[in-house]
Amino acid sequence: MNKGKIIKALRAKLEEELVRLRDANKRASAGATDSEARAETKWDTCSLEASYLARGHAQQFSQISSDVQSLQVAVLPDCRNRPIEMGALAEVDIGFGPKFFFLLHCGGGMKLSVEGDDVTVITPESPIGAALIGKKRGDSFSFREGAIGKILNVE
Repeated sequence: MNKGKIIKALRAKLEEELVRLRDANKRASAGATDSEARAETKWDTCSLEASYLARGHAQQFSQISSDVQSLQVAVLPDCRNRPIEMGALAEVDIGFGPKFFFLLHCGGGMKLSVEGDDVTVITPESPIGAALIGKKRGDSFSFREGAIGKILNVE
């Protein structure tokens, strides 16, 4: 499987998220500054809550924007015959047939369809990411109590 195509699909998905966040931020900002949102009593916090929401959207936008930029210049290592590290694509069997996991610093949990296969992006902080780091093709691993998997291939 081509890791460059996976990165391209991930960037596209993150860019879609940026558009969604920008629109959500505009709506929340408008709600915070709208004259009808002005507090009528000391317990009326609609405007304040909308401003908190707009700030949260702006922070998420900033983080994802930074992630997209870092993916543009990402250098992906060839991890064949080496332990799993950042940028590795691992094919594993966890009892439900082969699954592909792509270990990156961002995009954790995103599911992508690339070349007819489903790929899940994981981060080192995720349970399965932490279990895979340092393992090699043929190794077994456990990532939850009782969940055992085997590494079929690493690229």
